[in-house]
This record gives sequence, structure tokens and C-alpha cells, in this order.
Amino acid sequence: MLKIKNLSKVYDGKVAYKALSDIDLTIEEGEFVGIMGPSGSGKSTLLNMVATIDQPTSGSIIVDGKDPLRMKHNELALFRRRHLGFVFQDFNLLPTLTVEENIVLPLTLEGVSVQVMEKKVAAVADKLGISAILKKRIYEISGGQAQRTAIARAIIHKPKMVLADEPTGNLDSKATKSAMEMMERVNKEDRTTMMMVTHDPIAASYTERVVFIKDGKLFNEIYRGDNRQAFFQKIIDVLSLLGGDSSDLSSIRV
Repeated sequence: MLKIKNLSKVYDGKVAYKALSDIDLTIEEGEFVGIMGPSGSGKSTLLNMVATIDQPTSGSIIVDGKDPLRMKHNELALFRRRHLGFVFQDFNLLPTLTVEENIVLPLTLEGVSVQVMEKKVAAVADKLGISAILKKRIYEISGGQAQRTAIARAIIHKPKMVLADEPTGNLDSKATKSAMEMMERVNKEDRTTMMMVTHDPIAASYTERVVFIKDGKLFNEIYRGDNRQAFFQKIIDVLSLLGGDSSDLSSIRV
């Protein structure tokens, strides 16, 4: 689903800054991968390049057999809209719209009929447990409900890949658990490929594999296996090896 080869990113300035250096990463179809590392390690830069928001200095990115770096502006916008779904830390929902109206935005852009929209919204809201709040506006719902709404918007058009940037960063421990269980369920049931940047070891423990980045380079990767609690502990162990400030990591919530 995703093949990254020799990816590097240098930001020009008075002093050139190399954010990423020769990254090789493959994510298989249906895989759920977490990306972790200290602040400034390059993990968000990596996500932004996969999201086609930023462009690499060198190297290649292939998503679902397609090369977004070779696409023209309009073609790229269409590719992003149809093949990718996005979940953000601050939800990026429109507060003046209802939950339902926010969820169907990707379908509205595609000119999908109202009947099809209603059917798809009902199905995704049922899956994520937010059917009862569809008519509420965003300012009337909790942070956990807002994140479920954002997840629903990210998957309603059945994207090939969902990219999540600190999706639990503004949630308490209960809402974090709920949101991650929902993402894990979508990944398993729909075989939606997911790539998530996070500081939170609890959130990361819901993925199948965690890739660690340090100083713009791949540092380590570990696989979950059957035991999520043991995986959580392995994540903590690698993070302790990574170093960095304690503020780089969210407070540990088991």
C-alpha cells in the first residue's frame, strides 16, 4: 500500500536543516502502523509527505501503486480526496455544521447523491456509536465524540489509507481508549491501511507495528503480536532508549 524509498527532506534557511535522512518504509495493505519519536525527530514531516502536504527533497513515495509526486495539482487534489483519509489532533471539524454534515463533507465534494450519503452516514455512525448525535453541532458534543466524528469523516469515502496525526492528543484516557478501539475496529473490519503519528504509548499499543524515528532516521521497529499489554511495555522500553525530554511523551496512561 505504501512504499517509501531513500526519502530525505532538507529545509532551507540560514542553516539548512535535515528533517529526514534516507528513510525506507513499507506498509502493507490492511496494516496499522504507529510512528513514534521525540519532538523534532521527523515523524510529522514523514506523515506530511505521505499526505502529499509536503514534498521530499529526494527519494520516492508510492501509495497504492501511484506516485503522487508526479501528479499535477488538480490530479493530486483528486488523489488525496479519493484515496486518503485524515484524522487530526484538533479534529478539524467545522463547528457551525452538524456531526452529520461534517461526516459527509468528503462525499459532498464528490457530488454523491443525498440518498447515498444518508445510507453511508447511517452505516458509519452505527459502526462508531455516534448515531444519537448526528443532528448535534460540534460545540454540543464531547472531545471523544468529536474524535469519533473525525474518524467517521476520514473513512466514509472508503479511502485506501487513513493518516492520523496525534489523534488522541486532546483526549482523556477514557476517550483515548474508545477512539483507538474504534480505529482498530475499522482497520480490522474494513482492512483500511492506517499510519498514525503519536507520542502516546497507549495509543501506539493499538497498532500492529511501531516504527521509531530519531534525528530523522529510522531507529527501531517492534511488532505487537497477541498481547497488547506486553507490546505496550516494549514500546515504553524503546522510548526510554530513544531519550528526549519527558515532555516529548504524553503521561503514561494504562
